[in-house]
Amino acid sequence: MDLRFESLSPEQAAVSNAKIIITTEDEAHIVKREDVLLDSELGKYPALLKAKMLRKVMGSHHDDQLTIGVDPGDRIGISIIYLHDEIDSFVESSPHSAFQLISTLLLGIDSQRKIVRIGDGNIAITKQIALMIKRRFNDLVHVEIVDEHGTSLPKYIDANRRGVRDRSSARAIALRDGRRFESFRSRARI
Repeated sequence: MDLRFESLSPEQAAVSNAKIIITTEDEAHIVKREDVLLDSELGKYPALLKAKMLRKVMGSHHDDQLTIGVDPGDRIGISIIYLHDEIDSFVESSPHSAFQLISTLLLGIDSQRKIVRIGDGNIAITKQIALMIKRRFNDLVHVEIVDEHGTSLPKYIDANRRGVRDRSSARAIALRDGRRFESFRSRARI
């Protein structure tokens, strides 16, 4: 994340003026500060800890927004943009696993405005993911369907090693405005 850091003992950290302190659960009682982050939070979803760190460093913003871009297809690219920085990107293999990851991020990242933008490249997967998100979060999350045209890197670039093209497309989708997705209860149109 390009953040400068210092390694300190728990006793030194307790009296430091650092904005962020990351320590172990065993040593957190020594630091005795409310804003301590635990290293165990780096576990399965480091993006959640990155978001907490960014929020502490950047403070409150008038444009406090979490945007998740989704490139649907055989491999589903996901890009997480928080406070104008891409904090992580992933490739998932199924709509359900993509939905689980997106749900974890939406629930775990504190933001005033949450937007999920899904590309229209595979309309069946697009609708499936959009519906799952709307059913779970209703109006708490704004879901948009984005025209994917021009979001993919040329096929000869990086030959999609480790999903580079899928993640790149997801990032481009996250940065584009789309059409609002309405739940099927209100006769969804995309």
